[in-house]
Amino acid sequence: MIRPDPHREGVAARLRRRQLLRLGVLGTVLLFLAEFGGFFTGLGTLLPGFFRPLKTEAFGGKIDAGINVADLMQFFKNNNDAPYLNTPGRFFIIHPEANRIMAIYRKCTHLGCTVPWNAGEDQFHCPCHGSLYDKHTAVVKGGPAPRPLDVFPITIQGGAITVDTNPTTDLQRTHYDPQQATAVS
Repeated sequence: MIRPDPHREGVAARLRRRQLLRLGVLGTVLLFLAEFGGFFTGLGTLLPGFFRPLKTEAFGGKIDAGINVADLMQFFKNNNDAPYLNTPGRFFIIHPEANRIMAIYRKCTHLGCTVPWNAGEDQFHCPCHGSLYDKHTAVVKGGPAPRPLDVFPITIQGGAITVDTNPTTDLQRTHYDPQQATAVS
């Protein structure tokens, strides 16, 4: 039996090593549970909830394209019809023909990789399996993709462009049809 050290006083004299370790482990577990619970409850207004969405407008709803029609048409003119990227909306706006625009989803129709615009090749090029898409119509030019990139509906009011990224809309297509593009004034 270990006898208490006569030189220690107070609480330290009464606690043994195992009791001290148990208190340390218990305190650590309680602290972890308190922090973990804070993520779920949000602690009122101090900490936004971990599982609560931070934005009211995001992918899956109507998103402002971030550019008006006049500026977009000037962008196309200045950049040889290179697509306009909207990162929060996960779409490109392309210029299929004169006075028409289309919003296309950046997700490859083969296996769902994010398809970037490749300025050096002047086309969309999927990095995962090499599918190639036309810059004006997003129709498949080569690779394993079974169909063109999906289209989002566009509405234009007072020059402002709004894209509906709701996945319940009919996005799939098999070829380019001028009816899929939105006319601009």
